[in-house]
Amino acid sequence: MEPTVDRSSMNHSPLVVFGAGGHGKVVVDAARAAGIHIDLVVDDHPASPQLLGVQLVSSRDPYWLGLKQFRFVVAVGDNPTRARLFRQLEERGGSPVNVIHPRTVLAPSVRLGIGVVVCAGVVVNVDARIGDNCIVNTSASVDHDCVVEDHVHLCPGARLAGMVRIGQGSMLGTGAVVLPGVSVGSECVIGAGAVVNRDLPDRVMAYGVPCRIQKHFQE
Repeated sequence: MEPTVDRSSMNHSPLVVFGAGGHGKVVVDAARAAGIHIDLVVDDHPASPQLLGVQLVSSRDPYWLGLKQFRFVVAVGDNPTRARLFRQLEERGGSPVNVIHPRTVLAPSVRLGIGVVVCAGVVVNVDARIGDNCIVNTSASVDHDCVVEDHVHLCPGARLAGMVRIGQGSMLGTGAVVLPGVSVGSECVIGAGAVVNRDLPDRVMAYGVPCRIQKHFQE
C-alpha cells in the first residue's frame, strides 16, 4: 500500500525533488543549506519513506500524479534521463527552480538557466553562462566567458578554463580539465581526469592526458 502524503506543511505550490539516489541527497542538503524548504521527494523506486527527513514517495503515488501546480528540481546525474524528466515535468505544468549551495562563488554577471543545481565549493566566474537543467557538482569551476549548454553535468572537481564551450547534454567526469577556448560537442562523455586540449565533435567518448576520442556514439 502506498504511503499517504502529508500535505499539512505544503503551500499551494509544493517544491519537489525528483530523484532519491546519492545526488538526490546532495540536492536536499544543498537546499537546506540555502534555506529552501523541500516538500516532497519522488523516485521511481523509493527504498524508504524518507530522504534526509523529507517525505519520499513513489512516482506512482496518487497525490503526486494528481498535482497540477508544483515547483521542481531533477536530482538525477544521468544526462539523458535528467533531460527527459525535466521536459516531462515541465509539460505537466511544473516550474523548475534552482538550488544553489551558499558556499559557492558566482560572479554577478553569471547567467543561470532554470532547474540548475550548483553544489558546494563551486566557482563560476565573470560572464559565464550556465544553461537549463545543468549540474555544476561539488568543487567544479567554470571560468570567464564559458558557455555551458542545457542538460550538462560537470562532475565533482571538473575545471573549465576561460572561453570554453560545452555542448548540450555532455558530461565531464570527475577532475576533467578543458583548456582555454576549447569546445566540447553535444552529448559527449569526457572521462575522469581527462585533459581536453582540442575541440571535440558531438557524440563522442573521450579520455586520457591529453584527451583522445575512444568511441563515436551512434545516432
